[in-house]
Amino acid sequence: MHGLKIAVVDDDDLIREVICETVRQSLAGAIVADYVSARQVFHEVETGTVDLLITNCHMPDMDGPTLVRSLRKQKHALPIIMISGSDDARRLGEEAGIDRFVAKHLIHPDLEDSLHALLEKPRAVAH
Repeated sequence: MHGLKIAVVDDDDLIREVICETVRQSLAGAIVADYVSARQVFHEVETGTVDLLITNCHMPDMDGPTLVRSLRKQKHALPIIMISGSDDARRLGEEAGIDRFVAKHLIHPDLEDSLHALLEKPRAVAH
């Protein structure tokens, strides 16, 4: 997984750091970029340099489902994991087009499995 770029967006500094550290431990050699703003990460994904996106659901500037829908509308096929402690987040994320959902209280056991499952399966090329 060397050289992969993983983008993490969450407005909660502590949760974002836990997610980033979990990704670094799970994917040796991956480049982890973290963002507090969904709008910032949207522009980074637009450049085509992100291999996987991890997003929170509820954020102040643009929520996770809106970010995901915007990316999918632009035909971005990159794998997307949503992490949230919100009861409605899984449904909102799945409706928007996420690939995997991880509950915040299960970051440590579930995030690594989701990362490997998404990065090891062949991805369809967006048209």
